[in-house]
Amino acid sequence: MKSINLRFRIALVSAGMTVAAAMLVGLAAGGASAANSSVLIVVLIVSLLGCGASWILSARLTGGVTRLAAVGKRAVDGDYTARVGIGGPSEISEASESLNQLIDRLRLALEAGGSEHIRLSSILNTMTDGVLLVGEDGIVELVNPAAIEMLGAPPGFRAGDRMVTLNRDHEVLRVIMDCVTGRTTAQGEVELLGSRRLLNVVAVPLSNEALVDESVRPMSRALVLLNDLTELHRVNVTRTEFVSNASHELRTPLAAIRASAETLQLGALNDPDAATDFLERINDNVLRMEEMITEMLELSRLETGQAPMHLAPISLEDVVIEEIDRLRPIAERSGIDLKTDSAEGLPAITADRKMISQVVSNLVSNALHASDEGDVVSVDITRTSKGVDLSVTDTGRGIEAEYVPHVFERFYKVDASRSGRGTGIGLAIVKHIAQAHDGDVRVESAPGSGSMFTVSFPLRQGFEIDPESLS
Repeated sequence: MKSINLRFRIALVSAGMTVAAAMLVGLAAGGASAANSSVLIVVLIVSLLGCGASWILSARLTGGVTRLAAVGKRAVDGDYTARVGIGGPSEISEASESLNQLIDRLRLALEAGGSEHIRLSSILNTMTDGVLLVGEDGIVELVNPAAIEMLGAPPGFRAGDRMVTLNRDHEVLRVIMDCVTGRTTAQGEVELLGSRRLLNVVAVPLSNEALVDESVRPMSRALVLLNDLTELHRVNVTRTEFVSNASHELRTPLAAIRASAETLQLGALNDPDAATDFLERINDNVLRMEEMITEMLELSRLETGQAPMHLAPISLEDVVIEEIDRLRPIAERSGIDLKTDSAEGLPAITADRKMISQVVSNLVSNALHASDEGDVVSVDITRTSKGVDLSVTDTGRGIEAEYVPHVFERFYKVDASRSGRGTGIGLAIVKHIAQAHDGDVRVESAPGSGSMFTVSFPLRQGFEIDPESLS
């Protein structure tokens, strides 16, 4: 409608001008001969021809303008594939080409910006460190999943909510506000009370110039980086405890060796019976230290993944029988009944035979140390829905409930005096060997009722092996 009105106005003006010119010519001609009617006819024809020509020319002009307006509106609405056909008067053609180029450049700019936004979002979402952007008004303007998980955000938290909703720990809030108000980098190590996480919080002031489309608001912001130090702190504590415990464990046999050597120096060497006794004590303590150092090295290799594993199909029943035969004399000297029982038709497991032998040896030795004369230690193998279970049960002294969660920690001894012969490393080795075979270990115990340690070895579907085929 607008284009018709425009064309009508152009044609009307052109026709008026043509009629005016024709009337001037007619009046001039009428002065010479007023009766000459042919002049009026000529004036009318010329006027009609001028009006038609004006209409055609205006149609070409307004058609080009209409196309430009339509394509421009489509581009404004987000359709960057719209194009204007090149044609018409030269001015319209140039305007059409310029509009097409403008749309192309706008599309490329938006695509580049969109790709950059997608890249940035992907990086933030896959980062293991937490990232937040917090304004001086306490509003979280940006947050990645790692930060939400570290700070224990409530369900439904999203960018636009207040920082106190994300986390109420005053130390975290203090670091952020120190950065925002002081406009300087702030840092602090914060232990969250609820999750016991240890976080390194670094807040860096961010000016408006660093943000897109933020040249108006004079607001200070803090870019907050969260690094989870929990595991690193645990490793450092474990390392410190390891050194302390190892020193303590080695000090006892070293002290015994020194005492025996000093006694020999003071004259016991001249008494053959006494000298033999002290030399045997020295030898026993040397063997104890050697055993402890060997187990510490083995545990270190298991924890760091450096222990070589030679996986092959093995019969768990055969391994148990071998270890039982080796340890039976020790049990008999202590008056302990050592027996074994296995279910029929047990499948072979894929494992390192030497490591599995160590598991059986450590568990049975631990049961013998916890038992007294007349007690029973039994080793059972059963088939489960997921694999094979190895259980070592004793009727010995048992373990207090408060100690049960700690029995697989290295150097941990239920005996508070630490006077037992064990090194306190054997069960830790059992746990790491079980985990190396994708299994697990657990314990059930009660004071005075004995203990049962169970190691589960999984079977992968389709890889079960008949143990008879191994013979």
